[in-house]
Amino acid sequence: MESNRLKELHRRIDEAELVLVGIGEAFQYDWGALTEEARYREIEEEIAGREDYSWIVSFLQKMVLLQKREDQWRCAYHNLKSLLASKNYFVISLCMDDYIFESGLEAGRIVTPCGGFRRMQCDHNCSHVLSDMPQESYEAVLQYYRKELPLEAMREPICGTCGEKLRFNQLGVTRYAEEGYLDQWNVYTKWLQGTVNKRLCVLELGVGMAYPTVIRFPFEKILFYNQKAYMYRIHPSLYHLGEEIGDRGLSVRENPVDFLCGLI
Repeated sequence: MESNRLKELHRRIDEAELVLVGIGEAFQYDWGALTEEARYREIEEEIAGREDYSWIVSFLQKMVLLQKREDQWRCAYHNLKSLLASKNYFVISLCMDDYIFESGLEAGRIVTPCGGFRRMQCDHNCSHVLSDMPQESYEAVLQYYRKELPLEAMREPICGTCGEKLRFNQLGVTRYAEEGYLDQWNVYTKWLQGTVNKRLCVLELGVGMAYPTVIRFPFEKILFYNQKAYMYRIHPSLYHLGEEIGDRGLSVRENPVDFLCGLI
């Protein structure tokens, strides 16, 4: 983005009464970094076709998120935090990597409707209750990864109520436990009510068409009804704005993580 556009973005956020941020799937951590590791490729081959051990993959993803803090994402979230400093903001994120909760942004101003790796649930959501990750299961996977335990020693964590599989609370489980985010979603919708007829700056980062009814379409509707709102849509391919938004928005064809890294 040209320097004058950067200045314009800062100006609009400074002058806005409220700032709404939507983070989409193009901002998600790239799991390709995991598949580049030789040990992970060995594990893929070892558990290939063995459904009883497929659960190990999600624990390895959790391992990567805990042990690695990629400079690119750390930089992006740091700059987003700086951009929102002292503002009345809210962030809705479709990312399931939980990096946003390590950013320093206020947890009370974040909602992640797709879930993540912070809590676990019964695959069938029998009790509508979330639980912490069993540490012994995580440690066993780490030992297996380090070749200190054989695959046959792995025991999948199960629900203490019904005996079904325990899964990380994220989209993709058999019955996704929306209880993991609904309370915070209610906080978000109440905050949105306070944006009516206010100077609102909307920052859309990497939001595609995976779940358009969660961020993309609602944000466009906000712009349609609030004539004091202004939107920035940053996406490597789906960056176009509708004609009805007119001159109250700017589209930027760029990777949103790169965009934020070069922002400040």
